Amino acid sequence: MTKQTLDIGTNANDGTGDTLRSGGQKINDNFSELYLTLGGNSIASNGINASFATQTMDENGVVNDSDTLIIFNKGSGTIAATLGDGTSTGEYKIFLNINSAVATVTPTNFGNGTNFALSRYGSTQAVWAGSDWYLIGHKDSADTDVVIQTPT
Repeated sequence: MTKQTLDIGTNANDGTGDTLRSGGQKINDNFSELYLTLGGNSIASNGINASFATQTMDENGVVNDSDTLIIFNKGSGTIAATLGDGTSTGEYKIFLNINSAVATVTPTNFGNGTNFALSRYGSTQAVWAGSDWYLIGHKDSADTDVVIQTPT
């Protein structure tokens, strides 16, 4: 089946678009095709979900290659992590700091500088571009930018 688009008419309530019943049927048909294609009644059963391999770091250390979600949770005191090179272009890591102090990440190769620091409840995403990690979307709960250290 091809995607069925709802005909909304020329102007609001002018009677030229789909009826409520035919519009609802198109919506149901579109969703039925998606569910059938993606794995039946439970799309998550086809591996499409928001689950990530997770590493919780409660001490200084190295970010695991195989984990996507990195949670810093030492309790108190700063925490530091090193991040090795990615394995494939487009690979990404999500960092979340629920530690009470700053978490600093030092990538082996970092396109934005030398390292980045997340304040409490700060989060960011790093994407491997083939030769360097780059940050995208970096803010903390106070809407403050993540601190990026650059060589002097």
